[in-house]
Amino acid sequence: NTAAMSRRSGFKDPPLGPTETAKEDEWTNEDMENFRKTDLAQQFEEVKSLETQKLSASELNTFATAKKIVKVVTMLVVFLIVLSATVVSKGATFLMVSQVSTTRSPTPFCTNNIPYLYANLTGPVVSNSSGQEKIAWLWGLFFSFLAPELLVFIQSFWNYLTRAEKREENQEDEKDGEREDQDKSTGKIKENQLLQIDFIIVSFFEVAHAAGTAILFTIAFPEMDSIQAIMATSALCWFPGFLLLFKQVKEDTSKKIVKISLTVISLLVQMTALVWPVVWGLDNQTDKRVWALPVGLFLTSLGWWEGFVGDWVTGYLSQLKTKLMDHENSADMNLGVAPLKICTFILIFAFAPTLNSPSELFTLFIDSFTTFDYFLNPTWTLETPIYHITTILESIEIFWKGPVLVILVQIISSWVAYIFGKFACKGKIQEWCYALPLSVLATPICVISLLQLCYNKKSDACVYASFPPHVFFHCPQEVWAWDWRWMGLLWFLSQLWITHHIWFPKNEKLEKTDHIFGADLYSGLLIDQSLMLNRRSDEEKNTKMESQEEDKPGKIRIKGCATLWHETSEEMTVMLQSTFRMDDWTKKMKETPGHRDYFDWELHVFFDDAMATKSNGKVIVNDFVETLRKTIEDYGEKYYGPTKWSVDLEKFKTPYGGRMVWQLPGGTSINVHLKNKKKIRHKKRWSQIMYIYYFLVYMLKNDGLTEEEIEDRKKNTFLLALDGDVDFQPDAITKVVDLMKVNPKVGAACGRIHPTGTGPMQWYQKFEYAIGHWLQKATEHMLGCVLCSPGCFSLFRAEALMSHNVMHTYTTMASEPKHLVQYDQGEDRWLCTLMLKQGWRVEYCAASDSFTQCPEGFKEFFNQRRRWMPSTMLNIVDLISDSKTVIKNNPDISKGYMFYQSFMMFGTVFGPGSIFLMLIGAFSTAFGISNDTALIINAVLAGGFVVACCVLKGPEQVRLAELLTVVYAIIMIAVYIGIILQIIQDGPESLTALSFFVTFGSFLFAAIIHPMEFSCLFCMPIYMATIPSMYMLLMIYAIFNINDVSWGTREGPKSAEDKVKEEEEKQNRVPDGVLGFVQSQLDSTLNGLLCCMCCGNADKNEEKMKKIERSLNRIERHLNIDSAEQMPDNPTNLSDKSDMPKKKDEGTIEKIIETDNQNDSAKPNKTSGIGLLSLKGVTKRWDIFLKTQKEKVIENWNNNLDEKEKDFWVKLIEQYLLPETFNDEKRKKEVQGLLELKNSAAGGFVLINVMWISAFYMLQAHTNELGIIWPLGGKLTSISFDTNDQYSNQIILDYVYLQVDVLGMLFAVGFIGLMLLQFITMIIHRLLTLEHIVSSTDLRKPTDQDCKSEKKKLENIGSNLVNRGQHTSDV
Repeated sequence: NTAAMSRRSGFKDPPLGPTETAKEDEWTNEDMENFRKTDLAQQFEEVKSLETQKLSASELNTFATAKKIVKVVTMLVVFLIVLSATVVSKGATFLMVSQVSTTRSPTPFCTNNIPYLYANLTGPVVSNSSGQEKIAWLWGLFFSFLAPELLVFIQSFWNYLTRAEKREENQEDEKDGEREDQDKSTGKIKENQLLQIDFIIVSFFEVAHAAGTAILFTIAFPEMDSIQAIMATSALCWFPGFLLLFKQVKEDTSKKIVKISLTVISLLVQMTALVWPVVWGLDNQTDKRVWALPVGLFLTSLGWWEGFVGDWVTGYLSQLKTKLMDHENSADMNLGVAPLKICTFILIFAFAPTLNSPSELFTLFIDSFTTFDYFLNPTWTLETPIYHITTILESIEIFWKGPVLVILVQIISSWVAYIFGKFACKGKIQEWCYALPLSVLATPICVISLLQLCYNKKSDACVYASFPPHVFFHCPQEVWAWDWRWMGLLWFLSQLWITHHIWFPKNEKLEKTDHIFGADLYSGLLIDQSLMLNRRSDEEKNTKMESQEEDKPGKIRIKGCATLWHETSEEMTVMLQSTFRMDDWTKKMKETPGHRDYFDWELHVFFDDAMATKSNGKVIVNDFVETLRKTIEDYGEKYYGPTKWSVDLEKFKTPYGGRMVWQLPGGTSINVHLKNKKKIRHKKRWSQIMYIYYFLVYMLKNDGLTEEEIEDRKKNTFLLALDGDVDFQPDAITKVVDLMKVNPKVGAACGRIHPTGTGPMQWYQKFEYAIGHWLQKATEHMLGCVLCSPGCFSLFRAEALMSHNVMHTYTTMASEPKHLVQYDQGEDRWLCTLMLKQGWRVEYCAASDSFTQCPEGFKEFFNQRRRWMPSTMLNIVDLISDSKTVIKNNPDISKGYMFYQSFMMFGTVFGPGSIFLMLIGAFSTAFGISNDTALIINAVLAGGFVVACCVLKGPEQVRLAELLTVVYAIIMIAVYIGIILQIIQDGPESLTALSFFVTFGSFLFAAIIHPMEFSCLFCMPIYMATIPSMYMLLMIYAIFNINDVSWGTREGPKSAEDKVKEEEEKQNRVPDGVLGFVQSQLDSTLNGLLCCMCCGNADKNEEKMKKIERSLNRIERHLNIDSAEQMPDNPTNLSDKSDMPKKKDEGTIEKIIETDNQNDSAKPNKTSGIGLLSLKGVTKRWDIFLKTQKEKVIENWNNNLDEKEKDFWVKLIEQYLLPETFNDEKRKKEVQGLLELKNSAAGGFVLINVMWISAFYMLQAHTNELGIIWPLGGKLTSISFDTNDQYSNQIILDYVYLQVDVLGMLFAVGFIGLMLLQFITMIIHRLLTLEHIVSSTDLRKPTDQDCKSEKKKLENIGSNLVNRGQHTSDV
């Protein structure tokens, strides 16, 4: 600072050191001026750029730390649930086994429970269950075994029924030869079909498993105490151990000898369980363990073969295992095997030693569950019982005190352990939440807990008062004696080694259940062993990740396909942020070989209407393309820095227009395809057809691939449809890719779309999008398929797009008026409709977040929904009308799902009438007026808008809708107060109250279980206040403007052709004669009124704009600007623009300059210098502009496409994409057809809603005569006593119940049921989303390599800042 001050004052700097004598020269005024112009300007610009560099919406909403916290909490919860459920299931199982035992030591009995006995007994007593008591516990073991088997059978039977019709249809098609292109796949299916020998082999394994389980739990384990029996369950691994040994022998690893040795030792230890009971039983020839335990263990272990057979087996079992991994084959197998297993268990269970005869199972079934029946013996003589106690259980006691409670606890806890164990495997938290509780903790905790329970029971018979007095575990004679328990410890350790594969999972995220477990469900009586031994040892997964490298089969390729039209620079910047992030991410993934999430990425931008033709015939890119080019250059330099952003722009001439290509520093590219609408058909659908054929036909056919490689490419190539303003993180793509990897039948997947922007309209859409995704999309995903995968961010599978009748139909030209609406107004929904009809699944991934700009103005929003709503309705009607074919072709869509969509469509069509009726009742309650008066008021408001939609133009309709929206929003405040008053009046159990509580309760709970989106709930007041506008006025506006097929948003300057079309529509809109005269007069009158009410001085502003336009036209004539060109965005600030108009002839511009000089010379002298400076600036900018204009001319682009590609585009354009010719007759026919469609749709819409309103209103008016009594919420009106009989104690209570009309009750009950259905499916889908988030979140700390990479990145950022300053200084 001192040096700078001395320079400014002209003093020299003092010496810098004792040995330094150099002196700096004084600064001149010229130096100071240069300093101000260069260094200071550069510093200010850098500060400005840092200030304006804000985080995008996707960066602000990554919630990385929150997701890690969620994962930690989830891991803790899942760990505790799996462990506790397993321990409870095991404890309940062996509690039932203990009651069946015939050799159990008598249980110490607590006489406090029976005071009479306590007074008459002189010593302690013990209890023994009777034969009748044991029957209930035997049935409990059977029900515990039956529960998962019955569930498997029901699932398989349902799967068979849903495929029955489809199978018949496919057989007919194959006979008729209608699917010749599927011959190859049909051959593969035949090779993968189950054979009779397959059924025999699988039946042998499964029946042996069921027989072994029955022998263990009805014969062997009842003869053992509970501690020995639990330890013996660890000796069930000998057959899986042999398979493991066979696999290790074939391995070629350095640790092969060690692994084989440990496996052999473990097998020998396991086999001691077969010998030990025999040796022990030599002294006791009647002990059934001598034969039952070895046989039971041997047979039971045969059931877990599938989890230990992998690709390393080349024989029959490997092929059989591959067949059973197909879900349909597995279902067919279970359909026959499950009944055999159940019958086998019943056969052995019927001859249990506990029974005197099998008939007792049925004759004493009821009594065994409704009574406690046991004997009491004194401890000094156990042979003769002194009491026979029979306790009869009544009503709820049967479920609370008897065997039923233990059975239910066992079944539910086993199911919970399986469900959360599966969650742990799919969520990639298997080591801590599956392997640790099952293999290490469950058995020791059970053993130690039972030992302590037995010790406490023997010490004090009354210590566990909650147990029935005669029910307890089979405790050993000596609780803490070592005895033979060291054998159980060895079995446990050998089991730990044989099942060690569960500590090293290799499955993908969200893997299918068939690929995680061998059998479909679990063993109800051996939950921990079944979960460990049934888990596949999926070492074959190792080879999958190799395919992600280079060009090996299975490599994922994603083509980003963005469509642009009239986006602003800010919106383009948002998309470029996402693109550059993808470039960085791709580079990072390439540096991490074998990463599971890696995929090949490139971006293609398809720019609609990108060209303009000058009057001299030259074709140039328009200003929107120039904006994109400048945005890419400016933001690229800002993002990467000047040193890295040394990117050359390649420009190509193409048959459809042009192409610009940028190769980004990370190795990816941006390919911008510029469409000339005079050469190729424009609009979004045709851009989609353009890139689908380009990627999936040209690139596949011209890469020199074999047929197998092409098929692999189809399955693993995906197109990511993007809008030009979308903002997303790379993680959003990986999550939708996860869904594609898990299920190859998923043809499309979309993520959670978040609308961005500001203002009330954005607030409304924020909540609307939230409940639409929370409730509707989640329900569609769970019940069937999502109907629409939005084009702003959706992933499509190449194989699905190329399937039969998808792309072929998608290229169809609209031949009917409704096709213009269905095909082109909602192209993404129509594409999904075609995919659903061909059997492909469309899913919703709530874990994938993307952000897109939403309409911030009321007019833009209404026009957007005017385009969406009719298209949505037509596509849903198309699906419903063709439901039979859809259900046959698509296994994920059922009749129930189609009924759900029909009900939703019913609510959409009758929604305006229902809102109208709701307003009548609310008006009456809130304002204290009669229903007739409320009807008239609402009829004036709604009917007036209907009339306005008939006679006014679109903009005036929107103005009136905006005005009515404000009016309704104010009224809705009173309406909600009226609803609350009605709830108070009718009670909380009335239909109104239940509907209110269910609606708002579901919204609140949905926000709670979506904590990262909880802020959406704060926008709910705007949503609730605008319900009449958005569900009534908007529907009316959309139906009455269905003939308007313009885009409605981001409209640019109209071409001459569009102006002619618009003029024709105006002429055809107003009829001739008296009706036309009246309509025109009404139109002008209402238009003027609305301008005064809504727009203020709109006419004056319009007149000013016309004057400005005339002035600009005069300037245009002077400068000879072609009419096809557009003026710069800010014509008053020419110093910052390079888009100056190109001159036609030098004389003209020189004349203008001379005129300017003459005018300047006539002015005072003090301004002449400014005029001269301005002239120099214009001349310099003119030279820059000439160069820019030359680059904009397409004919000057030197690069040409490859001949093959050029031929491809020519053929594609000729076949599908030729621009539509302008034909007066065709245009008139099209306009007339749309008007007829509008008239029929609007007339039908008004008619059915008026009929709906009339029927409802009349029924409500005559509720007393035609209504029915609502059974809930009765009001107590009086209390009276029966005075006729003096001995009577009767009290008479008089209740009055509400009477409701039939239609109202049906509609309200249907609405409540719909909300409850959406609520339940939302919870299930949320659990799946939690599973996805947990599996995708990494808790590992950064490694040294990660730290080095991050340090290098920071160094690069610092050097970029320095280089940017140096670069600016050089310029």
